[in-house]
Amino acid sequence: MKIIFAGSSEFGIPALEKLHVLRDFELLLAISQPARPKGRKQLLEDTPLCQSANHLGIPTFCPEDVNDPASLRKLAEYPADILVTASYGAFLGKTLRGMYPKAINLHPSLLPLYRGPSPIRAAILAGDAVSGNTIFRLSNKMDAGPILIQEQLEILPDEDYGSLHARLANQAAEMLIRYLRQPAEYPEIKQDHSRASYSRMVEKQDLHLDVSLPAVELSRRIRAYATDPGAYVMFRGKMLKLLRAEICAAYVQAKPGTIVGIDPARGFMLNTGDAALWITRLQAAGKKIMDARDYLLGARLEIGEMIT
Repeated sequence: MKIIFAGSSEFGIPALEKLHVLRDFELLLAISQPARPKGRKQLLEDTPLCQSANHLGIPTFCPEDVNDPASLRKLAEYPADILVTASYGAFLGKTLRGMYPKAINLHPSLLPLYRGPSPIRAAILAGDAVSGNTIFRLSNKMDAGPILIQEQLEILPDEDYGSLHARLANQAAEMLIRYLRQPAEYPEIKQDHSRASYSRMVEKQDLHLDVSLPAVELSRRIRAYATDPGAYVMFRGKMLKLLRAEICAAYVQAKPGTIVGIDPARGFMLNTGDAALWITRLQAAGKKIMDARDYLLGARLEIGEMIT
């Protein structure tokens, strides 16, 4: 089976790697988004999937607009049996879909729940106990095509975005191989559009934690954005990313944002709107990610200091 794979983020990499090593599949081309400026020096950097494809020796194509006539002419040079997309980051137009009528997408949610760009974060923010993957046929509406295969995956207690993302990516890769080998075993099932819900892009204001919120909600936000880009608070005039936290059973009578406990072996306790959180992993401005106990060695926190 000849395949074109379109993706940009890390989510599609396990699937790309599996297709590459299995002899019954031939990867003709990997499509991704163009290189973008990254980091403080704003140097151009390829997408994670493009980097993986280059490492594997798979030809890549990274157009600004995959739907423009020049891009379509380029893709016409690759007569694939199927187009597989996974977190590509751009809508595929009618003409392009017509070139590959069997085009499918790997989406990390139980559609029709959490259509859109951030389904994994949305599930954590909602406090869901279960997530999963859906493989569906592409259509003219975002994430609305008929379902081909769908599987659940338990969200582990206190699991953060990074961990859940990795497990879902591996699950999607396994599902894809099963589908491609026996597509006739997975008849199309129309989505119930009345049940649809939507995720959205993460915006800068989402990342600044309001310490007056309930501890459960703050814990979910910390997990949903860890470790990249990371939810943050302001402490001593600088950004402090909070990457792991545990809810305390007891409530400490103090203003939200107050440091109410310090344990050199564990971290520090932060008061919230209704309980306290033990902060156990973090990243100070200009520093590497570290356990909170290591941060305490140099920061010299004091009970009563305020975090906003």
